[in-house]
Amino acid sequence: MANTTAAAATAKPKRTKKNSQGREIWGRLCHRPTAMIALAGCAIMLFLAIFADLLVPYEMAIKQVASEKLVPPFSPGHLLGTDNFGRDILARIIHGARTALEIGLLATAASIVVSTILACVAAMLGGKVDNLIMRIVDILSCIPGMVTALAICASLGNGIPQLVTALTISGIPMHTKMIRSMALSVSKKDFVESAVALGGRPGYIMWRHLCPNLASIIIINGTAQVSINIMQGATLGFIGLGVKAPTPEWGTMLSDGLSFMLRNQYMVLIPGIVLCLAALCINTFGDCLRDAFDPQLKGKS
Repeated sequence: MANTTAAAATAKPKRTKKNSQGREIWGRLCHRPTAMIALAGCAIMLFLAIFADLLVPYEMAIKQVASEKLVPPFSPGHLLGTDNFGRDILARIIHGARTALEIGLLATAASIVVSTILACVAAMLGGKVDNLIMRIVDILSCIPGMVTALAICASLGNGIPQLVTALTISGIPMHTKMIRSMALSVSKKDFVESAVALGGRPGYIMWRHLCPNLASIIIINGTAQVSINIMQGATLGFIGLGVKAPTPEWGTMLSDGLSFMLRNQYMVLIPGIVLCLAALCINTFGDCLRDAFDPQLKGKS
């Protein structure tokens, strides 16, 4: 009995493992069927973009076959039919997913990186630097993002690099303002002030202390911006300022199908439905991700 008591006294108390923030966020998402459905839709789109060449040869998306023009859907060899040039619509939809994600992700990543740097510099240095950066951002904010993208694409020409550049510049003002507002609150925290007092370089403090604490707003804004960039890219393609032909792109497919809307509605309905579903899935997942990051929901999932 004495030995048992001594062993119990010397035994170390068990520590309960705390869930990391990532596990808590994933747990909240798993408890929301809407988030899982949206995530599945995003995963399908990503799968199509990555393995497009393995699923359908790129030649089928651009090859023009005069004898197979305007073949209706569910025809042998053409599940979703063909367009007015005899190109397979299913192949163009699949390869168009790669184009849409390439535009959306590249433009979002570039605008987020530039906006985060500007916001952190403005929050850390303050004073005249902050005023200069924010006045430039205010000037850019006076012009609607779509108008800015239109002007840039009209001056630079068609192509994915030009489109990414236009969407990147048009997305910088909104992200800079939102990230700066959170960066200002983080910069007032004790650990940041301690790092400044110890002589830490601004660049190191921004990378080591500010950016990790801005991860939530960066992820949420980035997810929403991907959907916005895909829609704006399709809009620019619809009016002829998007990617160069014959590259498959959903907005260009909508534009090509307008002339055949009365007799071949599928040429407009198919790319339109796909574009709406892609934007809906990304936006819905972004909203669920924002709720999962909300500290007020902690423990309520």
